[in-house]
Amino acid sequence: MNAIVRKTGKKDAFTIIELLTVMSIIVILIGLLVPSLNMVRRYAKKVRQNAQFHSIGAALELFNNEHDGYPPSDMEDGDGKQYCGALKLCEAMMGQDLLGFHPDSRFRQDLTVDGTAVTLLYDKDPDTKADDPDDDNLASRKGPFLPLESANAYRLWNIYGKGNTGPFPENLFVLCDVYSNVSNRSLEGKQHIGMPILYYRADESGRVHDPNEPPTPSDRKHQFYNDLDNYMLLALGAPWEGPPPQQSPKGHPIFHERTKFYEMTKNESINIDAGRPYRSDTYILISAGFDGKYGTPDDVFNFAP
Repeated sequence: MNAIVRKTGKKDAFTIIELLTVMSIIVILIGLLVPSLNMVRRYAKKVRQNAQFHSIGAALELFNNEHDGYPPSDMEDGDGKQYCGALKLCEAMMGQDLLGFHPDSRFRQDLTVDGTAVTLLYDKDPDTKADDPDDDNLASRKGPFLPLESANAYRLWNIYGKGNTGPFPENLFVLCDVYSNVSNRSLEGKQHIGMPILYYRADESGRVHDPNEPPTPSDRKHQFYNDLDNYMLLALGAPWEGPPPQQSPKGHPIFHERTKFYEMTKNESINIDAGRPYRSDTYILISAGFDGKYGTPDDVFNFAP
């Protein structure tokens, strides 16, 4: 006997409770996934930053072999003008016009030796070129020690904006990290670039790395490193917040307390009163990291703490 199937005329469908349950599960999964994706993104950026530091490190060794020493990093040039470690690093690696380092350079802000310009093939004006390039000048250059395509070199005014570069000529180049926190302030205004890479050369006469006694401008106090080497560059503030007078103190991407530099670069595995920094015989490179501010936990160094 065949079973009798009754038709009710109703169609199968999801109830509101079922839909809300599924949507809630999806929201929870997205909430769990997004932080993981952000972590992966940050990790990938850090890997790229470490690779950039490795390239700069190899270039610095080439410079060292060529010139019997690493580039200086003190905050001034021989004429007392502001020309900090980050700018000297870029000149050594690329030349101030990105055409190679001139062996006669004395790391002067105005690119001169005894009053004579020796390091520029082209005019300092970024929008014009000299009528006749100096072939002898170009032939004397060493490098660039970094490939131009991957150097990530930008003029200061591309980062901070024209008129906002403080004591530094706005046309000078600096090497930038891989974290794209800054909108290019050139006429194109389309590119996103990172913050300057800070460079500190070790003082061979240094004996201590003491956060409690940061050196004065005139006295290093026998420290291996001097946090003042890039201080005026750090004082320019966060480019995305406008000129320094318009910024809040918390917005400045600087080591708010000078001791922070020494604490973050101290080698904790060497437990002696005088202290020792990482890379006590060479140099330290610092990227501002994901947040674009120096002296915070996500800073990237050319050593593994």
